[in-house]
Amino acid sequence: MTVNGLPRWTCRTHVDKVASAGRLVIEPLANLPVVKDLVADMSPFFAKWQKAEARFVPTSGRADPVAKIDPASPQRLAASAAIECINCAVCYAACDVVRWNPDYLGPAALNRAWTLQNDVRDGGRDARLHAVAGDAGCHNCHSHQSCAAACPNELNPTESIAGLKRLAARAVLRGGL
Repeated sequence: MTVNGLPRWTCRTHVDKVASAGRLVIEPLANLPVVKDLVADMSPFFAKWQKAEARFVPTSGRADPVAKIDPASPQRLAASAAIECINCAVCYAACDVVRWNPDYLGPAALNRAWTLQNDVRDGGRDARLHAVAGDAGCHNCHSHQSCAAACPNELNPTESIAGLKRLAARAVLRGGL
């Protein structure tokens, strides 16, 4: 919800730390349609994940051996730094770009796309890069860091989005986009 003008994870927000001058104003999350009172419709938030192709596409099946992933590899470290997103939409509500451009995929969907782009087991990287590099994708981010400042898990979606921008630029230079 929005507490005193800032999106917050209210189940972990202590009133005594956010009540300014003894006043507490609670509103629904910004950038999402309001269903009623404090309830926001999360459908647009999750629809952006679908548009960003932010779902794991396996390259092997149950009968195949388990893939061995070096936890110290640069790709795994990049994925691990962003993987703890809990889908709370706080970053989405804090994002000025979502406010200005409702078609923008948003920090959570792009953050998830980044983790998957760095998962060596994933087979959806090409389609995903096309999805996130297109209109309303990663290049729309203005790097305000509002998402990072609001994230209850202290993730930095702006850093993930910058990684997607680099991947997209490389793909363009190689003729892949």
